[in-house]
Amino acid sequence: MACVSTALIIGGSIAGLSTAIALSRVGVSCDVVELAEAPGGASIALSGRATQALDELGVYDACAAGSTVFLPGSTVVDQMDAAGNLISEGPKRPLLPGVKDAIGVYRPVFLATLQEAAQQLGAKVYRGVTARSTDERDDGVFVTMTDGRQARYDMVVGADGIGSRTRTRLFPDAPTPAYSGQYSLRWMMSGPRIDGEGWYIGPAGRLGFYHLPGGLTYIPAVIDMPERVHLTDEDVYSLFARLLDSYTAPAVVEMRRRLTRDADLIGRPFEWILLPVPWHRGRTILVGDAAHATTAHMGMGGGMALEDAVVLAQCVSDAPTLDAAFGTFMERRHSRVATVVETSVELSRLEQAGAPTSENVGLLSKAFQALGQPY
Repeated sequence: MACVSTALIIGGSIAGLSTAIALSRVGVSCDVVELAEAPGGASIALSGRATQALDELGVYDACAAGSTVFLPGSTVVDQMDAAGNLISEGPKRPLLPGVKDAIGVYRPVFLATLQEAAQQLGAKVYRGVTARSTDERDDGVFVTMTDGRQARYDMVVGADGIGSRTRTRLFPDAPTPAYSGQYSLRWMMSGPRIDGEGWYIGPAGRLGFYHLPGGLTYIPAVIDMPERVHLTDEDVYSLFARLLDSYTAPAVVEMRRRLTRDADLIGRPFEWILLPVPWHRGRTILVGDAAHATTAHMGMGGGMALEDAVVLAQCVSDAPTLDAAFGTFMERRHSRVATVVETSVELSRLEQAGAPTSENVGLLSKAFQALGQPY
């Protein structure tokens, strides 16, 4: 039986909604508040233990139904040069018996699936609202929402992302997110399929692509930018066009032909944070990007949020007190997420330094071996 009966989850993206599912499954009544009126974003790939977490949450089949399933032999991790010649078959991932196949899913579809699952389990999801103030007392946390609603909870979970206001409130002296020196450019492209899924590495940056249901292709790219700057929509388009122009690979040439100024592009700085332990104070704990945001060099940020959710629910269910639950959670999570954050930051550094592709692949393979262990 869970050591708490009610929880407020601040943030309704991957970390927040998966935490609502996991806690609901162990008997905790959950409210989720999320400022965004509707989910947005590009695509996300989930592999290894992340798909095991989806399975434990009871949502893998529903998520896979609306996604691309990466079967053994997929070329999505292969690495090609600017002309499209194969450089490497990608990092070696350990075989995990019984673990579901990797998937790639459009983020709004994924979040809608998670929200539906949470609501079916009894969680209430409030959009366009968040916590305005919290008052922790001996018998719970009393919260006032931005819509004026007030409620008491046994536990508060801060799942409000890399810019977490919950983190700032809990730990005013906590470090702020650090800029990696690179930007992420993403394009959700509509239209016929293009052959040659995988990653392409050129002098102006790298990009990859894979196909999704509904005639969509996800194209993430990474470029070096020594200074963090604000990018307008026109800036993002110009950077993406310049990157595509630097390739002669047929797949990329076709992308460039389709790129227009009204393309669905997103440009964001790669930032990261690894909050020192503990990630909790009193009755409030941080999960997901609020505690350990990472660059996308390992493609494991969403997976770590899913694992956080499953492990937190296990700890809350098994421990006699909330303090004990939080302590066990930290013991199980910190080293694992540190592997992801620190490896991703190092991969970014190596990429900017022009290190051989083999060095990056070797580092990735070593990290994936570690993450193949149960969470």
